[in-house]
Amino acid sequence: MLDLFTVLTSGGIVLFQRSPLASSASSSAPRYLIDRVISDVFMQERSSERGYDEDGYTVKWTFANELGLIFVAVYQKILELTWVDELLVTVKKMFVKLYADSLKTGDTTAVIADLNGVKCNFGTWLDAKVQSYEGTKVVFGPQNIS
Repeated sequence: MLDLFTVLTSGGIVLFQRSPLASSASSSAPRYLIDRVISDVFMQERSSERGYDEDGYTVKWTFANELGLIFVAVYQKILELTWVDELLVTVKKMFVKLYADSLKTGDTTAVIADLNGVKCNFGTWLDAKVQSYEGTKVVFGPQNIS
C-alpha cells in the first residue's frame, strides 16, 4: 500500500499530494522523506537514481523534465511493491496530458485550484489506478498540502 503520492515542481511547489485514510495515524510520517530526497539526492545531483531507502520506507520518483515536475511515491520498504515504477510512469503521462498546457504557460495557480477542487478528477483517477494495482479498495483522504 502506498503511504504517500506527491507531484511537485522542480522549484519545490507541491501541486498534488495523497495519502491513504486507512493509515491516517502514520500517513504523515513519510512526508519528511520528500525533503530528504530533495536534499540527499536531487541537490547532490544524484537524480539519475530512481530509489531511496530511509527509516523503513522506499521512495521512488520519475521526472517530467519538459514541465519541471517530479512524481514521488513512498511506501514501506518491507512491502516491495513491484508495480510502483509502472504507476509512476502511468500517472506522469496522465498528469502531463491534463495539465501540460497550463503548466507551459506558467499557470500553476489554475492547476493547483483544479487539484484542490471539490471534485478532483485527477485524484479520483489516481485512487482508482492505485486500487487496480493493489487489487484492493483503498480509501484516500482529501489532499493535504502542508
